[in-house]
Amino acid sequence: MKLTGILFFSLVFLLFSCEEKHDDKQQNTVQVIDSVKQNNKQTVSTENDSLLKLADKMVASRESYLNDGNTEAEEIFIKALIAALQKPDAFENDFAGLKKYEINVITSDDHKIRLFYWLSPYSGSMWHVQNIIQYKDEKNVLNAVSFNSLYQDKNDEGSPTPFFDHIYTLNTSPQKTYLFTGYGQMSGTEPYSVSHVMVIDHSKFSIDKALFKVGKSVKSELFASADLKEDQDKEKLIAQLAITYNPKDKTISYPEVNETKNGSVFNGKRDVLTFRDGMFK
Repeated sequence: MKLTGILFFSLVFLLFSCEEKHDDKQQNTVQVIDSVKQNNKQTVSTENDSLLKLADKMVASRESYLNDGNTEAEEIFIKALIAALQKPDAFENDFAGLKKYEINVITSDDHKIRLFYWLSPYSGSMWHVQNIIQYKDEKNVLNAVSFNSLYQDKNDEGSPTPFFDHIYTLNTSPQKTYLFTGYGQMSGTEPYSVSHVMVIDHSKFSIDKALFKVGKSVKSELFASADLKEDQDKEKLIAQLAITYNPKDKTISYPEVNETKNGSVFNGKRDVLTFRDGMFK
């Protein structure tokens, strides 16, 4: 009986000791995880603070730009933003502090693309909008690129850089294809609407693929601008020029514009293209 009792209490003590060690190990593991999370939060916070400082310098640089034409502050900010958007977990970071500098975000309907955009502080009557794309692929790898860098003719300063208001995913394979629609102004009296198709192939971005068949020509973008008359309301004209996409029936509607001796005029009519066989036609 005595031997049995000793063995019983020894077994109880051994089990208690093992459980205590297991609890200590679990507690240490939790502490390590919490420490890593805290360090990550501090790193993200530091990076965000750095971005905010660069954004502040960019906005403040407009006055010096008017004097010497130096755009370095915005270039530095864009480079830093692209680097930040490519880091792991950056898709979950809302970068809310950037809203203070009127840097906003829209998301594609499949939640794979985010677009950070703002009106460049160096804009005049011609709007120059910076659009920075962040893309999360099927393996959750993040990529980022400046939309402005995708224009094939890099020397064309008149390339529209609009405010995009919608990003739609188009069913294509194996490449991912997105439709961007937006608006802008070539001058204070010439608003425009535009639509681009962006193709992503193995993390390579392109807007050069011609997917709009208009009449006998095939284009890489839809574009329509009109001259604002003295008696016209600018916001109303922008609304009339809008290019709209209906994802249910896959149709895109765009305005007809006539060229006259008095400039470009919206004639009140609209044309429709349907996305089929990988092309709008």
